[in-house]
Amino acid sequence: MSIDSSEIPDSSSQPLPPKRDSDAKKRSKAKAKAKRKPATVKSESVAGSPLADSAQSDSPEHWDAFRQKITAGAPSSAAESVFAKSAKDGAAYRWGVAVATGEGCGPLLQTLSRLACEASVPAKFAVDDLPVEAELFIEAIESTSTSDTPLACQAVVWAAALPALCSQLESDLSFRLMTALREFHDAVLTRNQPCSATHLIVAGELGLTLAWRLSDVPSCRLLQQKSLTAVNDWCDQYDQAVADAVEGAVHARMVLASLFRCGDLIQATTKQKPKKNYVKTADLLSTWIAALTTRDGGSAFSQVGGKELVDDLAGHGLLDRAIAVDPESLKPAFDAATGKTQTGGRLAWEVSLPETMWHDADAKIAVMLPEWDVRKGRTHVDYSGENVAIEMFAGRAKLISGQWQTMIEVDGEQQHACGNWSEVCEYTDDDVHYLELEQPWTGGLLLQRQLMLVREDRTLLFADAIVQDPSSGDGVSFDEDLMANQGRRIKYWGRLPIADGISPDPEPETREIFLADGKRRAMIVPLAANEWRVGPTSATLTTSEDNSLVFTAEGKGRLYCPLWMDCSQRRFKRKRTWRPLTVVDNLRVCRKDEAAGYRIQVGSEQWMVYRTLGEPKTRSILGKHLIADFFASRIDMTYGDHDALVTVDDSEPSDDDSGQE
Repeated sequence: MSIDSSEIPDSSSQPLPPKRDSDAKKRSKAKAKAKRKPATVKSESVAGSPLADSAQSDSPEHWDAFRQKITAGAPSSAAESVFAKSAKDGAAYRWGVAVATGEGCGPLLQTLSRLACEASVPAKFAVDDLPVEAELFIEAIESTSTSDTPLACQAVVWAAALPALCSQLESDLSFRLMTALREFHDAVLTRNQPCSATHLIVAGELGLTLAWRLSDVPSCRLLQQKSLTAVNDWCDQYDQAVADAVEGAVHARMVLASLFRCGDLIQATTKQKPKKNYVKTADLLSTWIAALTTRDGGSAFSQVGGKELVDDLAGHGLLDRAIAVDPESLKPAFDAATGKTQTGGRLAWEVSLPETMWHDADAKIAVMLPEWDVRKGRTHVDYSGENVAIEMFAGRAKLISGQWQTMIEVDGEQQHACGNWSEVCEYTDDDVHYLELEQPWTGGLLLQRQLMLVREDRTLLFADAIVQDPSSGDGVSFDEDLMANQGRRIKYWGRLPIADGISPDPEPETREIFLADGKRRAMIVPLAANEWRVGPTSATLTTSEDNSLVFTAEGKGRLYCPLWMDCSQRRFKRKRTWRPLTVVDNLRVCRKDEAAGYRIQVGSEQWMVYRTLGEPKTRSILGKHLIADFFASRIDMTYGDHDALVTVDDSEPSDDDSGQE
């Protein structure tokens, strides 16, 4: 099941049962209204026919006259009349750049953004040779893919700075720069999908910027209507547009910044107000950015922080603009995510906060929050690449950061991934967030990956299941008797990179490993391993020289490899144990390649997880009778009952199927 972002459910309503391959939910709210009275930028009428004027502007011999007119007519406060206080020192043109590029804004961008906003350029940002930089940029946009988002944003800044650059560059070079920018706009408008980020930035904002800043050039002035249409087209496809923007996480702020600048330009230069879908798209993308924001104001999967983020975090910066879209919901969300305020354990709906799980199956990215309060931790998941990227926070401390790498051998022969990750199940309610992914492998295998967050308990389950791929022609038969007698031997290695500043702290006698930064932050339990280091075991949890957690397991036919992570420090000193459980099918004990179950106990608290590896059947485990692909519960020690957290049923849905135990 997926989250429907067009209908965010009230947390007090009954949760829907999780089902595989369901449509992604889409969140939409249209509350924001334009606050500032639109500025007006006067544009001269087109002399003669549009085609004649356009051809004239394309001629180098006429460029000098246009160039002089542009330089003489550039107002000293043009940017401020459009972007208001966000134009100060060119900040509006640097929004999101540090997060997207992974580094601070360099001298060239600092110079161009200030020139674009008629601001002085401090000596420390002076660029030694602007003509050389202009040549390099022209070469880049003529030879680089039109889907390069950072390059698209560079193009906008160069265009906005052109009136100032006309007096600093030779006539021929400034003409070639203008022509290259206009051709870049036309190429993106023709080739790129309307929902792509570069369609908004180049086909939309770049064209609007050229029409605004070079309104004396007929061919640039004629771009306005096409660019306005491009922005509206992008917003009309807000579901796909936002998915493209948040894919990989780091470009999302850059896209939102472009959307805000487009809205300002449309109001200032066309006297039109943004359409309803503009507000809806800005709201959805702003909420995604809030969910991706980390405690220092940075972003998921980005390493920049501190001074490098000043343009995003300052007053009238990008995050302030995002909050203004829906202050009632987004201000408490950003404040809680950055640690400015605390939610006090209240549910999202009680403090007007957005939902606590955000997942987009098209972008292949998910954010799982116990609460919006940064002290409770969070988990970011990006499965758009061959390896799943994970960031796991326990409170404010980042513990896991990097790619979850996997290696599988079958009968001594190494296997490889042969397809992309895809979502097969999603579920969320007040108790739990659950996401299941799968990826096809050679040898007729299917790697299924589970990520479950038990919100109140602050525990996580990271697990891999290796099963036969039913769609593979060369896969081994599913017949369980055949698998018992002729099952192939499978070896599994999983590697999770430990974040910088975090050290492993293994227990001396048992197999748990704590992650610490001077203070223990999380406990990792290898459920499939023998609890005690002494004695045989089919699974191990160790650390590598490059500071990664390495989990290994082996078995026949099918394999389940779960890790249990406890981030609640109050439980660290309590007695604990874990055990594999006996799973019974019609008075017969199931083999390990049929189904697996585990019990975890810390002090008086207990949990159980169950996973079938073959055909789902009615089975019994720890007094619980069920037919399910996966089941997790919290055990009530007073009555011995199972408090179901999530049940995943792999059968076809029916009208009266409740799904949740």
